[in-house]
Amino acid sequence: MSAPSDLRPDLVLRPGLLIDGVAETARTGWELGVSGGRITHVGPVGTGSVAGRQIVDLPHATLIPGLIDCHVHYLFDPRIETGNSVELASTQPTETLMLVGARNARLALQAGVTTARSAGAPRDLDIALAAGIARSDVIGPRLLPAGRAVTITGGHGSPFGLIADSAPEMVRAVRRLVGAGAQVIKAVASEAAMLTDDRAGVAEMSAAELSALVAEAGRLRRKVMAHAQDSVSVRAAAEAGVASIEHAFLADEAALAAVARSGVALTPTLVVTDVYRSLPKLSVDQQRRQEELAMLHRSSCETAIGMGIPIVTGTDCGLRGVGPDLVWREVELLTEHGMTAMEALRGATIRAARLLGLESEIGSLEEGKQADLVAVNGDPTADPGCLSDPVLVMQKGVLVSDRRPVRPGSPPHD
Repeated sequence: MSAPSDLRPDLVLRPGLLIDGVAETARTGWELGVSGGRITHVGPVGTGSVAGRQIVDLPHATLIPGLIDCHVHYLFDPRIETGNSVELASTQPTETLMLVGARNARLALQAGVTTARSAGAPRDLDIALAAGIARSDVIGPRLLPAGRAVTITGGHGSPFGLIADSAPEMVRAVRRLVGAGAQVIKAVASEAAMLTDDRAGVAEMSAAELSALVAEAGRLRRKVMAHAQDSVSVRAAAEAGVASIEHAFLADEAALAAVARSGVALTPTLVVTDVYRSLPKLSVDQQRRQEELAMLHRSSCETAIGMGIPIVTGTDCGLRGVGPDLVWREVELLTEHGMTAMEALRGATIRAARLLGLESEIGSLEEGKQADLVAVNGDPTADPGCLSDPVLVMQKGVLVSDRRPVRPGSPPHD
């Protein structure tokens, strides 16, 4: 799939700035070569071969690795005006969900998200969506699917999850999901903090259950992402050895210290509470809860950043109001809460690639890696908001979006 453009498959890009995901600073006067879907060279202008290649000058743009969203629900529809997109998805026909998934995936890719990790879907439909993307039947980021999230009877996510109520059942659930094609396992270790009752964020899986799930996933060479929002579940997930903890909205300093000791990554999904506090048609109790939660969430994230916990970007897109194009906003929010813009950008690129086990292929602009790249007008280390409007997106060397301005009186992109 490619956008209408004059760009050829073999080219040399010469941006004003280049951020490779590895160096501490942006590079000026550098170029990047692409051929056969891979990066052929990265270095100062003139150091690579340009024979037979199209040279593309982007003097006002910054070239960065393709963005990675580590927490997506492409099968959920964020456009609903009221209610719960999770509950709605559990009752909708498969055909409707797949169309929603295709739409969300396309919009994400056009926004510069070239890779994503699914955090669960009804009926294992994200596995089918990921396969469709891999075959190029569907336009979207390369997707690591989770299938149904593993949850307990009556627990958070149970309407679309895979129920397991003991350590042996956790093992069976992992085997079932891996057999269905899941590339990552999603464990729901706590309730949702958005609730206004006494179940808000409380732990739901025991330490023994989490440990059994993680051990079996590891044996089958799958990583575990754990939805964990209160201190008890965050600490239990870290000590069980999950690869990443999702949200940690209510985690206290002691729980985050356990995360820091374990080396587990955190996907804070700041976008969620940023969006939810401004949703229309909330009740008084819901509005109060969202304001309280946003404050607690931001405090938790700031503590995690101060402790040096590895932070990766995830949007939780698919929830009401949370669109598939908001990784830029997650980067911006991380900078507002203590990260440097360069570190936040690494959380959306190379650090996220390491979490997904894909760092040898993506996450940085280095010779030999797949040509996943994004060009944005401006410098994202000075203004992360410029990530919201990419002028060029490429995935595996295929042009996805080309919005470079056309000079008056010249052929398109001449």
